[in-house]
Amino acid sequence: MSIDENLAYEITKRLSFPRLVGSEGEKKAIKVVVDEFEKVGYNTVNREKFKTSLYNWKKTELLFLTTGILFILLAISYYYMPILSLVIITLIVISILKLLKISDSNKIKLMKNDRYNFETENIYVNLKSKNSLANLIFIAHYDSKSQLYPSIFRAYLIIGLFFGGVILLVVFFVLSVLKIIFTFNNLILNNILLGVSIVMGILAILNFFNKVGNKSPGATDNATSVGTVIALSKYFKNNPLENIDFTFLIPGSEELNLGGAIDFMQKHKNEIDKDTTYCINYDIIGTHGVLRNVTSYGIPKKATSTKLNELFLSSSKILGVEMKEIYIPTGAWGDHQPFIYAGYNACMLGSTGSMKYVHSKKDTMSLVSKEGLNNIFSLSIEVANRLNKELT
Repeated sequence: MSIDENLAYEITKRLSFPRLVGSEGEKKAIKVVVDEFEKVGYNTVNREKFKTSLYNWKKTELLFLTTGILFILLAISYYYMPILSLVIITLIVISILKLLKISDSNKIKLMKNDRYNFETENIYVNLKSKNSLANLIFIAHYDSKSQLYPSIFRAYLIIGLFFGGVILLVVFFVLSVLKIIFTFNNLILNNILLGVSIVMGILAILNFFNKVGNKSPGATDNATSVGTVIALSKYFKNNPLENIDFTFLIPGSEELNLGGAIDFMQKHKNEIDKDTTYCINYDIIGTHGVLRNVTSYGIPKKATSTKLNELFLSSSKILGVEMKEIYIPTGAWGDHQPFIYAGYNACMLGSTGSMKYVHSKKDTMSLVSKEGLNNIFSLSIEVANRLNKELT
């Protein structure tokens, strides 16, 4: 590895300890990030405090619990009182829509109980160019968290619950109407639906018990990304581009509510031009496995920046780096989302090698790949250089 890539690896090592929002580890992580920016030559390191909370997580837990109970009640009501099942179907749909709304939230909501509210901060440095024709924002959150279930299991659990639940609701709705109008009744079908609905209810309730903790060292989620962004800040300070200003943003509270990205957007929306600003979010990079470019996400589907996606795809072919495009329907989020909602060109890059260990005690330096860091570092420089050339 080059000196700058090795720097990314060393910073990753320095940050690989639990650092949940509100913990002593988070305070230590902030000091590490500020220290590393200063070491690479930035005299002005911007630190912006903001309030964040567990509001999204607490409300999500409650909605999962409510949805699970409703699925179980749906099976029973269909069995004995199909008219009531139509009411319960409506309530489940409302719960699912509220869950989707939380994942799309572009606001930081605080709890009434101060126990669940925290003060944290964003850290960033700026690098001006000669012509200032565009702004490129590199993003990597510094906080970490642990959960009871592995991230990959949680993601599949939520995706399965959503799509399976939608199908089951449609079946229940049609059969409930038939049962009411034509007194349609089939004991075998009733028992199957009862069993499937109870299973769906249990899957929803399982999410209620997936509590947030502070046991993950967060080497790949997201220390590798922080190390990469700081290393990129050093590289471009030593190799400036004529047309592109840079912002190297290390936000907090990503794991709770994308709070850092949301706060940065709210404070700086009048300073960054939507037509000339490009945002690249790194999350779970620098591992073994294929590099992933999240080209779309959410329900309904939302696209990330076509411009940036094309640049990364073509650059990966030039450099011989394997990269695949991916759609994440639900079960995961990232700091690119607030920028996309606000109308900016933004994308997200990740990798697959550590997914089963993310948000667990096993997310350690053993998962970090120097080749993976090299790939993302080289790709980022190539994309920035090509974007700079297009502006000449």
